[in-house]
Amino acid sequence: MRKQLTVNVDAIGQAALRAGSCADADAFLLVGPFMQPINTPWNSLEIVKLVLGVLTPLSVACLGWLVARRLKRLELVQWTNQRLIEKRLALYDAVAPQLNALLCFYTWIGYWKDISPDDVIRAKRDLDRTFHIYRYLFDDDVYDAYHTYIHALFDMHTGPGRDARIRSLIQAPDGDRSVHGSYEWKPVWSDRFATANVVPKDDVLRHYTELMERLRVALGATR
Repeated sequence: MRKQLTVNVDAIGQAALRAGSCADADAFLLVGPFMQPINTPWNSLEIVKLVLGVLTPLSVACLGWLVARRLKRLELVQWTNQRLIEKRLALYDAVAPQLNALLCFYTWIGYWKDISPDDVIRAKRDLDRTFHIYRYLFDDDVYDAYHTYIHALFDMHTGPGRDARIRSLIQAPDGDRSVHGSYEWKPVWSDRFATANVVPKDDVLRHYTELMERLRVALGATR
């Protein structure tokens, strides 16, 4: 390539002198190997450096956005769970005394003498309303445990428009509700009892314990 571009300067100069133009000869002298084009192509390393220089800030920005979004979601989940636990705890505070009152009444322990049949029916109504309204704030096993417990205590098949009947005895080896109660016994209360299929006290306690355990788990409480 160099040989092709090389010009015999002496020959050109002589030809130019014979033609009578020294200036033209000088012009011809400017053409030589020094006028070759400079070849400076991008190499692979420089391209990679350029690409990395552009992508690195973008990658960092995208990663930061994803992390921030994930943290926001975690904060929302934690806040929701905290509010759910607080609501469940408030419901527990409302139903636990009533559930315990029924346990005392049916197992003849604690303050059973202070709990009248009217109190029992009223407690059932309140519990039914609470558990049905807030059923979906708890797992199904909580509602199922309540359903089992309440059906062990009451005879639901009493006819349209009639209250459930109390599945317990009026007179039992543990006492006489019509005599030992701290309230004045009303004769009409006798019809509120279903004494044919009374659930044993051990079964009542077992159903109660199962329900309270399910509620404890729903609150995330450890023993």
